[in-house]
Amino acid sequence: MSIKFGFDFPLKSPFTQEEVQQRFWKCLYTSADQQMLHYWVVLPHRVQPAELTPVNFPEVGLTNIGRYITNDESPYLEVWAAYQHCRWEMNASDWLFNRLDLMGEKVLHQRIIDNPSGSGSFADVLTLKTHGSGDEVISRYTVQKDYNPKDGGGNYFLLKASCAARDYAALASDIFAIVVSWDLLHRSNLATAELLTSVDVYKTSSFKIPASWKAKGIADNRLVVEHTLNDINYGVVNICFYPKERYQSPNDVYRDSTARFHQQDNGITLDAREMEIVANEVNEASSDVFYTCTGEIFSATENMRAYYHMVIFKQADYWCYAELVGKHKNHKDYRYEENKRCLELFLSTITMIEE
Repeated sequence: MSIKFGFDFPLKSPFTQEEVQQRFWKCLYTSADQQMLHYWVVLPHRVQPAELTPVNFPEVGLTNIGRYITNDESPYLEVWAAYQHCRWEMNASDWLFNRLDLMGEKVLHQRIIDNPSGSGSFADVLTLKTHGSGDEVISRYTVQKDYNPKDGGGNYFLLKASCAARDYAALASDIFAIVVSWDLLHRSNLATAELLTSVDVYKTSSFKIPASWKAKGIADNRLVVEHTLNDINYGVVNICFYPKERYQSPNDVYRDSTARFHQQDNGITLDAREMEIVANEVNEASSDVFYTCTGEIFSATENMRAYYHMVIFKQADYWCYAELVGKHKNHKDYRYEENKRCLELFLSTITMIEE
């Protein structure tokens, strides 16, 4: 329940099974030419199809595949399904938040469903948007992701249920029932936009990355994982391993790992925030906490600024330093989201065997 914003965010349906059967119907959407875009959704009886032919909205990068509206005098409710085909693997939740920011939606509540080592993170989000007329609209979004067997990459789907803010209290339960009751009719056998490949470390250890990323060793204790396409680099994860007996603290690891940013002759500088301690909730093989910070790298030679995110943790006999460098978040592409997903895959799947 919201105290700050005054809008409930129900996570459980108040309806009995008998009430669900009386109030709702199951819509099977099959109007798109491609079966991979077909889905089912549960709707109130008063909400009926208004538009079924796919419609492109290039300003937000989405294709509408079904719009449903109230057909009586009850408070107006609109349901909208859409998708976007994206070439590379990322979290469906990060894709959604990128689109919400582009569309000017203010996030009131969010619920993240995590599966970092598998299909990634998904989101259930309540938003508020104030239109130029002054009208306030409340929307609740959920997302799906599936492999695109025709073109490769992933199809990222959203379902939105919206109403006037003044009517939300009366419609909140219906809206919740809608956004958690839908799925694809012809889901592929792959839950990610790309295959995940395994990278070996020290013969007995490994981690996973998306197949479009490539890993190579550049020193005895250092790996570089790059997303280079057509000779253009869009992101890199630097990974360094340090023996625990020689490094007493995460500050020692951070100092040595970032020393190259403090050399006067390379024109590269790092502006990073203070290191924070966060709970490790993604990998039981790693230490209980992660030491992390974000910042920006500036290259005077190339006049370039890049996003920086590092994580330090312990596993087996080593300290590990993982450093992401890539594009800042923007609405023109998903490089930030793709890079974030690669780092999260590493953190959640790295498994090192003590020697």
